[in-house]
Amino acid sequence: MLFLAIQIMVFLVMTFVGMFRGLGLNGTQHVGMLYEFGALNAHSIILYHEYWRFLTPIFIHIGLTHLLFNSVFLYFAGRDLEGIMGHWRFFCFYLLAGIGGNVFSFAFASPGSISAGASTSLFGIFGAFIALGRIFPHNPKIQYMAKNMLTLAGINLLFNMFASNIDMLGHIGGLISGLLLGFVFSAPKLLTNRFSATRDDNIHRRIVCGLGFVLLIVAMIMYSLKKYGMYL
Repeated sequence: MLFLAIQIMVFLVMTFVGMFRGLGLNGTQHVGMLYEFGALNAHSIILYHEYWRFLTPIFIHIGLTHLLFNSVFLYFAGRDLEGIMGHWRFFCFYLLAGIGGNVFSFAFASPGSISAGASTSLFGIFGAFIALGRIFPHNPKIQYMAKNMLTLAGINLLFNMFASNIDMLGHIGGLISGLLLGFVFSAPKLLTNRFSATRDDNIHRRIVCGLGFVLLIVAMIMYSLKKYGMYL
């Protein structure tokens, strides 16, 4: 998978650069390195207009454990979603869900905080499967996966409440973004089987959810403008 390869390559590059700078194997956990490679930082977005930081954190991971957990989930759940959604739809979905989660995190984070990881996009995958469960109510495989993803999302968010140094707001934003985008992108490859949803091509639902995603982003940006008292 493309995104899996990218995040592994970024991790290796950060590690090698860290070793070259005398940080040993812990370069990916160094605040300066994270900042330099594009971690989410509200201060930089506000003062220096570094809007690309809404995207780049998706490919950055803080330590090997962080990378492994996210990579395993992306490999299995992401591969399944890509298989039924299609390569290009999944490509757009994954990036938009991650950006949505990062914008949500940016709106509520403290200006000096640093965050990174594919979790915003991965929580988007949770949301997408939940949406597909509503779109394809008679598909047993989708129903099974939707229930599992809903359970996993709940467990993860519950764990987030009691763990430190976890961007829970980014996860929530990714989940909401993924839910809305799941209805927008849907899974056209499932329409060829006998479990097809009769209303999967409901254009009104797609428009409403698409507008909902846009309004979510706009609302978070407007809130940020008011919060920080300046234009981005």
